Amino acid sequence: MNTFAKTFVALLGLALAAAFAAAAYYAYQLIVSLFTGLDVQVARIAAITSIVVLLAAAIVASAIRAASGKGRATQMHEQKSATYQLFVEYWEGVIASGRTSALPNSADAAGKSRALDHLLALYGGASVIKAHDALRAARDEKGAQNADVAARFGKALLEIRKDLGSGTQGLGGPELLRLVAPDADPTISHARADHRLA
Repeated sequence: MNTFAKTFVALLGLALAAAFAAAAYYAYQLIVSLFTGLDVQVARIAAITSIVVLLAAAIVASAIRAASGKGRATQMHEQKSATYQLFVEYWEGVIASGRTSALPNSADAAGKSRALDHLLALYGGASVIKAHDALRAARDEKGAQNADVAARFGKALLEIRKDLGSGTQGLGGPELLRLVAPDADPTISHARADHRLA
């Protein structure tokens, strides 16, 4: 910005401040003149009534803002829950398709993957997005059947519970994984792999 523009903005700011101060002064003068023309008792009652009305309006406005904030928070929580439901369904399907020889419909899987990415970008918590990226990297590097993918899925389930405000004390990824994808338990997968190697 050149010097002329800076000077113009500064002068405009000063003019607005002066106009606001003048308006406040004239408003004060108007209120004082209204009250001085009244009887002392009437002026007191009018002043008290005005203060009560202003306080009541502030309380009502505050309650409306709080209710609106709660409504937005509830809507955000619902969107987040729906996103995480899709997350669980998507990764459960990826892991299940790796364990059975049935490949999912690639167009459907790609569409679900894009939808999940978009929803996570809008509503997902940072830790869940990082867990999703780690799951994709592990799947691409090691395959969906790898026990590391299942273990990461269990950790992602813990992150989802934390982000939704559910308790996680005493829970681990393997316990949650057994509820969602019992055949994908990483400890069972390791045991089977060790048994085959022996």
